[in-house]
Amino acid sequence: MSESIKTGGVGKSPAIEKINRLNEVSSRMQAAALLERKAFSEQQEKAAAALLKRQQIIEDFQISFKK
Repeated sequence: MSESIKTGGVGKSPAIEKINRLNEVSSRMQAAALLERKAFSEQQEKAAAALLKRQQIIEDFQISFKK
C-alpha cells in the first residue's frame, strides 16, 4: 500500500482518501525513524568511545573530581 489509489469516476471516495493519507503518514514516520536511527546510533557510538577514553585517562593519571 505504498502507492496512492485513484478513482476512475468523478469525485473522491472518502475511504480511498483516508487510505492515501494513512500511506503518506506511514511513509513520513518510517523516513523519520530511519533518519533518527542513523543520526543517533552514530552519535551514541562516538559518545561511548569518548567516555571510554576519558575513563582510561582518569585511571591512568589517577584524577579525582570529588574535591
